[in-house]
Amino acid sequence: MWPSFYATVFVTLLFLGAPGYLLGRALGLSRVTALLASAPLGMAVICLMGQALSAAGVPATPAMMVGLPSALLLAAALLRSRFLPGARDGAPAVHPALVALFLVAGLAAGYVFLAGILPSPNAFHQDYDSVHHINSIRAMMDSLSMSPLDGSPYITEPDALVAVQPTGYYPSGWHVLCATVALAANVSVANAVNAVNLALMSVVYPLSMLLLLSSIFPGRTRVVALGSAASLTLTIFPWGVCNWGPVYPNIAAFAMLPALCALFMRAFEQGGSRRAMACHLIAWFLSTCGTVLLHPNVVFSMAVFLAPWIVARLGGSSLRLRLGPRASLGPRALAALFALFCVVAWVGATKIPALAGLVNYHWGPFASGGDAVANVLCLSYMRGMWPAPDAAQLFPAAALLAGAVLLVSRRETRWVAVPYAIAACMVYVACSSSDDALRSVLIGYWYSDPYRIGSLATIFSVPLVSYGLDAVAEGLCKLVRLRPARAWRALPAVSALVVAAAYVPLALLCPGQAQNGFSQEASSPWATYQSYTYRAYSHDAPLTYQETDFMESVHRLVGDDLVINQPFDGSVFGYGVTGLRCYYRFFSGYGSSGEAWQSRVIRQRLYNIARDSQVQQAVKSVGARYVLVMSTDERNNTFVKDTYDAAKWRGINYVADDTPGFELVLEENGYRLYRIT
Repeated sequence: MWPSFYATVFVTLLFLGAPGYLLGRALGLSRVTALLASAPLGMAVICLMGQALSAAGVPATPAMMVGLPSALLLAAALLRSRFLPGARDGAPAVHPALVALFLVAGLAAGYVFLAGILPSPNAFHQDYDSVHHINSIRAMMDSLSMSPLDGSPYITEPDALVAVQPTGYYPSGWHVLCATVALAANVSVANAVNAVNLALMSVVYPLSMLLLLSSIFPGRTRVVALGSAASLTLTIFPWGVCNWGPVYPNIAAFAMLPALCALFMRAFEQGGSRRAMACHLIAWFLSTCGTVLLHPNVVFSMAVFLAPWIVARLGGSSLRLRLGPRASLGPRALAALFALFCVVAWVGATKIPALAGLVNYHWGPFASGGDAVANVLCLSYMRGMWPAPDAAQLFPAAALLAGAVLLVSRRETRWVAVPYAIAACMVYVACSSSDDALRSVLIGYWYSDPYRIGSLATIFSVPLVSYGLDAVAEGLCKLVRLRPARAWRALPAVSALVVAAAYVPLALLCPGQAQNGFSQEASSPWATYQSYTYRAYSHDAPLTYQETDFMESVHRLVGDDLVINQPFDGSVFGYGVTGLRCYYRFFSGYGSSGEAWQSRVIRQRLYNIARDSQVQQAVKSVGARYVLVMSTDERNNTFVKDTYDAAKWRGINYVADDTPGFELVLEENGYRLYRIT
């Protein structure tokens, strides 16, 4: 079981890396840059192929999704190297040893934070968003339709005719990746989800961050190297957010965010080579297109980081815009105008009708103003929010403060602290503000979700923490140079190793103020995170192992026949987990204007099928032949209790062995399958 899981992780990296690297090389990127940016470039290739094959009506098999474009891109890369060699990359070089360092650190952290905690490769986080995720992935696998613009659990032709309710646009690039990987590796949907997430968090994110740090701190190898520890020991991202929601598509977009920012920055570090600049800008544009199909808020996330960088470059340049023979705008005026433009564009975008549902979706505040400030200062952004436990990370916070002070003290690096400062203000608003207008404008592009905002702040804090750790390492070097070892050439590397070895356990194991549930306590970030992860992957409600086994038995018995189910008994996950064609695949939307009339009738009056002609017509219309009834004892102990209304499900709840019109065909542990007669 576990060997196949790690093989699936490798398949994920191969499917992202191979086409992405070849696309980068075909565009003229250097080998290392193409490697570090291969994930977002590969995502662009996969999404483009999925949409093209869907539009053409061609089955989207793994060979078509990855094999065909990889072969074409390999030919294009070889032809380019033969007839049009790529221009020299003028941006800061990335040493191959750093690639190895970040890769090893990421894999080790991935095992400690996720793989080593999972009770099984098939365990999954049974929370609200998982319903859509796993059912949509299964639908893509069954239909071989991989459109990143169409995320629905009812994609197959038979299911499209009996969809319970319509589904709107949902960016589905992550689902396309999971479905393609699951088909290629021949594993369950849950296995593929865990493997894809592990690959994104333990390999894609560290390498993406390496590219960004190398672009921010050119020639500062030790700062960049310490970023491997800084980026992987902050518990909110990428690890903690994996247990929240779960918002997997946004995790994927955030994992690629640093590489997007780096590609844009490196385009303007090419020493006047227009061809190299164009190569990087095209790569950035394609990468952004692919990542947007993971989650659109990556555009606004990227703007938070790149806008201060652009303002700093404009302000420090020699550009001058002439308005007439005597009037002109200097660099500082141009920088101020660009900053003003960004603010106007940001606020104006909140008025776009297509974004209304996004920016007007509000999470409520959960902390007082003082507590929110403490959360920001201690990097415990979620502290006080239920059910997301969080603990103060005191040593990373100290390193961040030191790094921020040092960066701000130098004019050329001052801008690096600005993205984090903006994100910190956003965290404060997410924690404590009850002003809906302010929340819409400032944090609405992330659903006002504190965990997504906290993840963004965590990503932008990595350069500051890395710089602070480097200051400690430099202090050690100065201390040692006072002694006979002052000529030791390996001293900078050794100092980095010492600092990292001390920092990692201090960052994770040092107790701080924490909140777990509704109780305040002193706990280490690692202990708090670990308890949260165990709870998230407990796999005991609402779908138990026994219920999963029963539905697999039902699937073997009924094949592809449609089965009417009561979703709140755990069977809402049945289609995604077992492949059983369950009729109901959502937790919400029942009783709304968009619900199909057949669904309304079946929910409320199915038990009366022997005497109600409308019920008979509804069942015949959807083509259902069976009814699944499982235990619902656990529903009062799960998140679904707030959306469950027994009165809406009388039609299924009242079906029993002696109900006219039904025949018991399978029973196990109190779970029953009835044939509709």
